Amino acid sequence: MKHPRIDWPQLWYSGRRQPFTADEMARAGADTPSPTLLANAGINFAVVAFVVMQLSPASQTARLFGALIALAVIGLGVARWLWWRPWAKPLFQAQLGVAIVVVLLVFGLCWRVTNQGDRESIALALVLGMALLLSGFWLLVLWRAAQIEGRLREQAEREKAVEMAGRLATAQMEPHFLFNTLASLQHWVHTKDDRAAPLLDALIAFLRATLPMFRHPLVAARDELAAVERYLQIMQARMGGRLAFRIEVDDDLRKLQLPPGSLLTLVENAVVHGLETQLAGGQVALLGHADRKGATFEVIDNGRGPEPGMQEGIGLSNVRERLALACGPSASLSLGAAPGGGFRAELKLPLLPSEPRGTP
Repeated sequence: MKHPRIDWPQLWYSGRRQPFTADEMARAGADTPSPTLLANAGINFAVVAFVVMQLSPASQTARLFGALIALAVIGLGVARWLWWRPWAKPLFQAQLGVAIVVVLLVFGLCWRVTNQGDRESIALALVLGMALLLSGFWLLVLWRAAQIEGRLREQAEREKAVEMAGRLATAQMEPHFLFNTLASLQHWVHTKDDRAAPLLDALIAFLRATLPMFRHPLVAARDELAAVERYLQIMQARMGGRLAFRIEVDDDLRKLQLPPGSLLTLVENAVVHGLETQLAGGQVALLGHADRKGATFEVIDNGRGPEPGMQEGIGLSNVRERLALACGPSASLSLGAAPGGGFRAELKLPLLPSEPRGTP
């Protein structure tokens, strides 16, 4: 039986050995030390300085005080440098560099001191200060690396949750919609109805727009709006003159990022629950505008409006969940009666005008 060997490097450093990439640091480590951490470091250094001064001879107080100030300045600079490089190699370099500086300080201070006891006290005090300072670097790097790794894990879990929620959204949306559309298409083909060809074209365009869309945690609003328009064209072909629609969205919002299917779900909800069940049908409008507070999308229909005791279905609950996961508390979805009758859904989003990210 082969026995495991001792991992000697783990005895002096059990933290991360591989460097974080620039992307990882940008995603999870682009903050500065908190005031609490700085205050904690200051208190610890004050305690160390007090112990060192108690061990030093009274005749060398001024020299040792100056040496401690020098160590404080060096330690602060090295700690800031390690904050952005929390792994093994920079830590070793920093500890070696500080040790060399302290050795030079010891020789420099003891060079002009004739009393052997004073020399030993100076050396003991500075070596103790060095040991505590190097231990502080070690703890800082371990804590910082653990902080970044924890944030990266949280982001990975969040992106996975957004992806799974997106898959649930498309799985919830597609079956009944596709079944009903294909049933209409089959009937029109058999009866040689002229509406079959336009409906087939609209269905193909809808699938081309939506199938790639749900592979990303966020998509540009222009892609979402294209899918919404294709969906409404299909429903208009099926409902005929019973459905009218309009889409009015500011051009500045077309690069805005939002979870895929958010607007599509709201529009589908308006058509299916608000208009399709009415003999006279109705109109649905998708409006979008931006102000200093963010972007606002409204989906308004002139159907029967909210019913007493209405509860959200899976689709709307899924939209809320994905908004919270992808955009945080600054995003919101509110539902209620539309002015003049009907139903109104309002989606508020922060302004994030970046291109969509790749598959997580």
